[in-house]
Amino acid sequence: MEPVLIEIEGDAWDRGRQYGASARSAIHHNIEAYFRLLEFHAGLSRHAALDAARAFEPIIATHAPDLWQEMQGIAMGADCDPVEILLLNSRSELMRKMGECTALAASPNVTQGGQVLLGQNWDWYTSVESDPLVLRIRQPDKPEILTLVEAGQVAKIGMNSAGLGVCLNFLEHADQGMGVPVHVILRQMLNCAHLGEAIREAYRLPRGGAANILLGHAAGEVLDLELTATDIDFLYADLGWLVHANHFESMRLRAGDRGILTSQSTLARAARARRLLAAAAAQAAVSLDTYYAILSDHAYGHYAICRHVSPSEPPLQQTATRASVIMDLTARTMRVAIGQPCRQPYHTITCSS
Repeated sequence: MEPVLIEIEGDAWDRGRQYGASARSAIHHNIEAYFRLLEFHAGLSRHAALDAARAFEPIIATHAPDLWQEMQGIAMGADCDPVEILLLNSRSELMRKMGECTALAASPNVTQGGQVLLGQNWDWYTSVESDPLVLRIRQPDKPEILTLVEAGQVAKIGMNSAGLGVCLNFLEHADQGMGVPVHVILRQMLNCAHLGEAIREAYRLPRGGAANILLGHAAGEVLDLELTATDIDFLYADLGWLVHANHFESMRLRAGDRGILTSQSTLARAARARRLLAAAAAQAAVSLDTYYAILSDHAYGHYAICRHVSPSEPPLQQTATRASVIMDLTARTMRVAIGQPCRQPYHTITCSS
């Protein structure tokens, strides 16, 4: 299945309008899907969910005003309420429930071709029936962006023409608050040309919850940021590679980790991916094929890196790998498989440099 690619350009309002008009049906499907999920997982009625989403408006308008304008444009193009677009972009903070994503990074000293590779599987609820899509964003005085998103969101997993890339893992932590949604933070980071600039955005912006951002740059570095509402810790790739799942690795932050209590797979997936990636890295042989193999791995059955639905779970709890992404930051290419990578081919999209 080839990913839907939507290209948007111009000022914030025009970009949003183009996006909303192009993804109108998928946006409406996602809105309805999240009303159901928010009621099931967070106990929020439709009215309560909209009220909760509305609370993010002044925060986004203050810290990312152009993205608030873009969201209003999305709403106009999709013929929906701007608060519903806020809901799609703040759904992680509203649900406070994590998916089961596994992310990998490798630096030039361990890759076969001397490139920087980032990649991950995005695992999420199957009740969100619309497939994710890819946005190509061209905006004045900023790098071109390629990002995999759920229709209506301003960013998620992605890279830019300056060679910066980001992956996302959801985390749960006792430290909670009210801040900029993580999907908005990711877009602000993807607007940056340099690694340090992107890291500063993660530190600068107030955060509403926990998340992990694995990032890298074509200049050669990869590192990891673990975020809570009031704190951040970082992990260096001392051996040339990093793996992250859905638990905190930071010794300082892991005492407040709540997700590790509810996930049946995060530690096992991370251990499996670490062993497989380390074996290739020891031979300086990490390649695209290494990523294909790890992201298609089925050890541990329904709780594998490549996740398939467990029929024993209630429909609104069922999750699966919804997409797989591999980014060669050196070559500025993104490979995307919509669905499980064991079943679906990767399609290559190039980001202009």
